Amino acid sequence: MPTGPNVLLVVLDTARADAVGTSRDAAFSQLGRLGRRFHRAVAPAPWTLPSHASIFTGLRPSEHGVTGAAVLTDAGPRSPRPRVEALAERWLPEVLRRKGYATFAATGNPWVGEAVGLTFGFERVYESWREARLPKLADPLAGSSSAGFSRKAAVYSRRALGLGDGGAMRSLGEFRDFLAGRGARPFFAFFNIMEPHAPYAPPHGYGGVRLKRRPAAIRAVRRWNADRMLSYCMGREEIGEGELALLFALYRGEISYTDHWLGQLLDVLDSGGLTEDTVVIVTADHGENLGEHHLLSHVMSMHETLLHVPLVVSGPGVPPGEEHHPVGLTSLAPLIGGLLGGDWSDPASLPAVAEYESAASQVSGARRLDEQVGAVPPEVAAALRAKWVAAYEGRFKYVASSTGEEALRDLVADPGESSDVAAEHPDVVARLRAARGAWAGESAPGEDAALDAEITAHLEGLGYL
Repeated sequence: MPTGPNVLLVVLDTARADAVGTSRDAAFSQLGRLGRRFHRAVAPAPWTLPSHASIFTGLRPSEHGVTGAAVLTDAGPRSPRPRVEALAERWLPEVLRRKGYATFAATGNPWVGEAVGLTFGFERVYESWREARLPKLADPLAGSSSAGFSRKAAVYSRRALGLGDGGAMRSLGEFRDFLAGRGARPFFAFFNIMEPHAPYAPPHGYGGVRLKRRPAAIRAVRRWNADRMLSYCMGREEIGEGELALLFALYRGEISYTDHWLGQLLDVLDSGGLTEDTVVIVTADHGENLGEHHLLSHVMSMHETLLHVPLVVSGPGVPPGEEHHPVGLTSLAPLIGGLLGGDWSDPASLPAVAEYESAASQVSGARRLDEQVGAVPPEVAAALRAKWVAAYEGRFKYVASSTGEEALRDLVADPGESSDVAAEHPDVVARLRAARGAWAGESAPGEDAALDAEITAHLEGLGYL
């Protein structure tokens, strides 16, 4: 029988650091006071698939190859499952399963699902996204019949009306059932909570959007779909201040609801007498642009709005306090490994680096430029296909792209990242330039199977395919 603490890993999908734990009574803030709160956590990538693979392995995207480039191929969307299974010796859920841990996953995002392969190693999997749709619901705006209601509009119909969530609450029941049936084994439980992801449509009572403003909120959510967000990022669409403020309020509402859910999850541990024996980690896979830098969503960017994520670690073996040095989420896998053996390894001692395989490898709209967003100048097309690297040292952030762009940001003096201080700190630039070597690591093609129709349809609904 294995010994060691239980591990609970919660990833709040698309939750930027400045939106989480902003009040003292938030569940995230309370957990941070019990454990260790990291104020400068860095996502491994600015979107879901490569970021989760890095969290589970401790590897950078260019090292594990589980990226959009492996999925959005010329032959159609492919599953990176073979690449995931090839990482079995490092894949945290599989490593813990082999050690005798009971393993559980609840995911609201199909990118973190069985067909894609990211649930490898979990004995019990609950994919809440499969139950978060009402495809027969008529269009609440146009009054059209259900037959004319597109899949993209139907994916989150219930949420858009404020009638429920994206599956977070249902996942708690599944988790309770798992705990009741695991026997005496310690557990590793993982949650991907999709609520903060677009479309921003919190249940009623969250986000300050009154019932009479719901029609305007629904219009805003539907208007700014993935293709139009990409067009906005390219400067081809505009959005008024009022509509942008509404989107921001809806996003904040999703974060508020997610924190309420987190409190419910911690209550499940407490009611089962599991709190003192469980390492709890709460973080995000990436953030979100909400108009900053003339950007929406999480494409075409390596700004802190995407890479700066919340992180708190609490439980046995975790020294309480606050950490203000850059900490990459690639440190979580070795951190968990150390805690299982009773050791604390300072995650700030490992490099904090983020990589982006390009917008064209993340969303199909960036690949089909002429079809989706109209013809664009060559320099814009090059930017959409550029690879990016961000590396951190103290107060500095080095950012470089495969197009030759390079800059050094002082995040303390210039949190908006508007100035380049490379000329004043050539020694820092020289040290951090080594991170650019990641661009040479193209992931090798594998025997990847095509994604099944249901996964493909749902990812289309989210705007990726």
